[in-house]
Amino acid sequence: MDMKVLAENLKKLREKHSLTQEALAEALSVTAIMVYMWEAGRLPIDYKMLVRIADFYDVTVESLVGEEPAESPKTSTNDKITFNCKVCGGKLIYSFADITCKCANCGNKWAIAELYPKYSRISTIISKANLILDTRTDMAAADEADLLFRQAMTECGKFNDTIASELISICKQGQAEARKLEIYCRGKHFFDNKSYKSALIELEKVRGFRDADEMIRRCKRQP
Repeated sequence: MDMKVLAENLKKLREKHSLTQEALAEALSVTAIMVYMWEAGRLPIDYKMLVRIADFYDVTVESLVGEEPAESPKTSTNDKITFNCKVCGGKLIYSFADITCKCANCGNKWAIAELYPKYSRISTIISKANLILDTRTDMAAADEADLLFRQAMTECGKFNDTIASELISICKQGQAEARKLEIYCRGKHFFDNKSYKSALIELEKVRGFRDADEMIRRCKRQP
């Protein structure tokens, strides 16, 4: 193993993902001085840690040590997530609905993007889309959220692992919510303009969504 090549690759990968040595150390449950020593080529890394680092960046161990082109993506279909809790070493349970993971033992919680930097952009896009759906009630919001979910799905297509698949599922659910919002807004528009028959047709499609049921009841009371 060429420690100089390994050190250079480690530094390049960390900087590419905009991580400080302290942030990487925390993610790997090691000290910042260890990361510094690795990147200086002054501290050997055992194979188990090399595997963890390769998993973290989604590259092969061979690319880390210079036996393949730098940053070669994994080709294995083994997509098991190997990281444990940074605090107690317990099993992490992933919640893809809010893009976080939580330790089953101690309860500590992190954003998935914090542990896996390659998903930081995707997580930001999905969070932005969800915020739009949670805080706005207009047709433009539905279109904007749908576009963001499509963008996130395109980004997920670059990866072939469990997290990417789950995030794609979340995006599809988000798109379904965006479609509901679009129908709801159309129905509310008819309702506000006292076109109750047209409002009822639209709102019946999204029963249970926001105050659709209340508007449906009021539409049915109209002569």
